[in-house]
Amino acid sequence: MIPYRTMQAGYAITGNWLAAVFLLLYPIVTLAVHGGASALLISAMIISTGVLAFARNACAIALPDDGRRLVMLTCIAFASPLVATFASELWHRNIVLNLLDAPWRFLAAVPIIFALRRLPLRTMRWSDCSFAIGAIGSLVVPFIAPPQGTTRLASSFLDSIHYGDIALVLGLMSGLSIDWWQKDRPLIRVLKLGGLAAGIWASVLSGSRGGWLAVPVIVPLVIFARGRDKSRLWRLSVLLAVVVGLVGLCAASAEIRDRLYMVWTDIVHYSQGQKDTSTGVRLQLYKAAIELTKQYPLFGAGPNGFAGAMQPFRSAGLITPMAAQYGHGETHNQLLAYTANYGIIAGVAGLATHVMPCLLFARYLKAPSRAVRAAALLGLTFVISFFIFGLTVETFDLKMVVSFYSAVVGILVGIVVSPAASRVIDGQDSSLLSGGQPQCSPS
Repeated sequence: MIPYRTMQAGYAITGNWLAAVFLLLYPIVTLAVHGGASALLISAMIISTGVLAFARNACAIALPDDGRRLVMLTCIAFASPLVATFASELWHRNIVLNLLDAPWRFLAAVPIIFALRRLPLRTMRWSDCSFAIGAIGSLVVPFIAPPQGTTRLASSFLDSIHYGDIALVLGLMSGLSIDWWQKDRPLIRVLKLGGLAAGIWASVLSGSRGGWLAVPVIVPLVIFARGRDKSRLWRLSVLLAVVVGLVGLCAASAEIRDRLYMVWTDIVHYSQGQKDTSTGVRLQLYKAAIELTKQYPLFGAGPNGFAGAMQPFRSAGLITPMAAQYGHGETHNQLLAYTANYGIIAGVAGLATHVMPCLLFARYLKAPSRAVRAAALLGLTFVISFFIFGLTVETFDLKMVVSFYSAVVGILVGIVVSPAASRVIDGQDSSLLSGGQPQCSPS
């Protein structure tokens, strides 16, 4: 009979290898495999739940005091969209199960957080190049399996707007992951810089203008976070260099110039009464969503309530026929979609899925460990970017995008509250530097 400790060690090794594959490949699988994001998230959730239920090793320690409250609030925030959506459906006596499929995926991040924080350092380090691989893949995948019916960069199962947004944030995170766990070798730096360039260029080719709004917000954030101990001249020089680079990119790319010019002309046409433009339709839908929220403030208009209101709003002259047609598909704003369909309670719940992780990551920007600080900045970049994406498109109307958001937030939260990551000082385990032994066995 195999001894219990031997079996336990075997399970730990298998679990660590599965976690390593998940950390390394999740971003690229999201973009390359139809259904891959959801399948991996659900698999990771099931395995993580099993680990938490049956594991008995010494790594199962309490959360540190300074982060416990924010971690708990983040977990509650990720459970709240499901609760708010179901409450609205109960209120309207209209239970639509498939509309609960996306909100519950937020909740799947919770066991992932608590399982990943138990991993040994060598396993967590497999996350190092994941964003670079995903960003480079975002530029390569559409040429291997080109989409049908569009000239803009997209995949065969993901439209150009969502695709461009994900490519952009992966590119930014690839650049920010340089020297994450240790000082990178030249080849790894080239890979990560290549990911930065590939992600940005994939976003440009997608024509996803809404995603570009994140760049002016993320750049000052990064300069502030990375330049705390730098001079004001250094911070201004970096900011100026980035601005010059962005202006140069705009000047060199006719695609960017044309897409930005279209926004200006759309606004001018809207002010002149010509509302059936890309920007004009969005503004009409925002107005309709706000009006619907006024009519049904607490629990919203109910499942698919926004789509059902398009015809009455069109008949009343509140929106044009073209806007009504597009409104049957989506609201083009994630928070307004929540409030219009499920009420202010759901809107607050949706906002919490961004605010609480941001507060958690901001708290760890000052952590002693460089690896934790880097993961916190990656998390802030990711969450803030997705919030900005959601201002012009329903980011979570696709289950795969919800899965992607939940998984990445779960991974990064798990790392920033990890005892193993917290001991990484200048690329080495501080417990080993001091002559001690790591608390978590690598196998």
